[in-house]
Amino acid sequence: MKVVKFLFCVVVALAAFWPSIGKVQASLVNPLKGAKTYKIFYNAPNKRMLSQLATYDFVIIEPYHYNATKIQQLQAKGTKVYGYISTMEAASWNQELMKRFAAKDFFYRGGKKVHYAEWDSYLMDITSVHYRGILMEEIKKHIVEKGFDGIFLDTVGDIDNEHTGSVLLQQRQGMKTFLQGIQKKYPNLSLIQNWGFATLKSTTAPYVDAIMWEGFHYKSVARDEWSLNRIRDLHALRKQYEIEVLTVSSAEKEKSTLLAKQNGFIHFHTNRGYDAW
Repeated sequence: MKVVKFLFCVVVALAAFWPSIGKVQASLVNPLKGAKTYKIFYNAPNKRMLSQLATYDFVIIEPYHYNATKIQQLQAKGTKVYGYISTMEAASWNQELMKRFAAKDFFYRGGKKVHYAEWDSYLMDITSVHYRGILMEEIKKHIVEKGFDGIFLDTVGDIDNEHTGSVLLQQRQGMKTFLQGIQKKYPNLSLIQNWGFATLKSTTAPYVDAIMWEGFHYKSVARDEWSLNRIRDLHALRKQYEIEVLTVSSAEKEKSTLLAKQNGFIHFHTNRGYDAW
């Protein structure tokens, strides 16, 4: 009995000095487990759209278009809500955000900023403490204070696509530090990573609840060696970390959807992009 009483006292003491322990334990359960449907929509919603968004198990949306009231309306129907944050790129359209960046926050190649003309965005340096700090401020203002359930971390795939050697390792470490910072400050926030399969496997898997595979088209995936290897990797990571896999197609709807479901992935199809309803 003395041992039992001692252990009880220890638990009580830990609860007093570590009030967030329950939250940490709760975060171990993947909130996307069992989800079957989701939608990505980055434009401003009207009442009809808001009502229809609430029919999905979870949605990925642009937080700039929403306030706390709208988020609560979605959650009241049981829908989990994830807000978009670009991690490795900064878009020129967001001038308010661009003004806050320092020169050291951008990634340079040959002394010049790396610019993506298609998106009019710039490659960022996730190893910059200042840059990570700005991202954390954005998360607080647009994700946490509005009551989102989680974050959709876009452009993580740039780490694998743009970097090699020691720079690749540094950028992965920067991303790890960033995710650890989110986990420490906001342990209840769920995280979804977009692309970056090698970075997921080597670095970020312990910190995210899901990874998204855009361009999951039957013709380019079903018999492609690289894709089949990634599918095998994802099955292993799901088993080890209970990560969910989200797939997106814009072609071959039936075949792409079936392939995703055969692998236990959660699929979304659109041939209109993410801005059109």
